[in-house]
Amino acid sequence: LKLGMTLEEARAAGLTTLTWENAAEAECVADDRIAVSKKYGIERITLPSQAKTSKGIGVGSTFGDVRKAYPAASEYRAGWSVSIDANAHYAFLGELTNERFGEADKVTKIKIGANDVYCSMAFL
Repeated sequence: LKLGMTLEEARAAGLTTLTWENAAEAECVADDRIAVSKKYGIERITLPSQAKTSKGIGVGSTFGDVRKAYPAASEYRAGWSVSIDANAHYAFLGELTNERFGEADKVTKIKIGANDVYCSMAFL
C-alpha cells in the first residue's frame, strides 16, 4: 500500500476488499487499515502492529522514544504528529483516556497520513 494509490489499484493488488458500494460517504471509504477518497486515493494507512518506522518506532514504544527519534513531533489530537516529507505525516496515537501524553505513555497505533485529504476526520 502507498498513499495516493487508487482503491482499484489496492484491490487489484489484493490489499483490500473495500468497494465504493460500502462507502459511508459518497466520495470516501475506509476501514481500520486504510482510508481512500475518489479525489486523492489512499489518504491514510494504519501500520500493522508489528511494523516500525524507519527510525525504529512501533506500537509499544513510548512517547519519550518518539520525541528522541522525531524531535519535531508535537502533540496533536489523540497523540503526536510529525511530518515525513512535504506530502505526508506520521500520527503516533496513545490511549484515548490520556489528555496529554507523557514520556512513559505508550504508542498504541501508528498511522501514515497524506497532508492533502478529502475524507472527513472520522475516516482518518
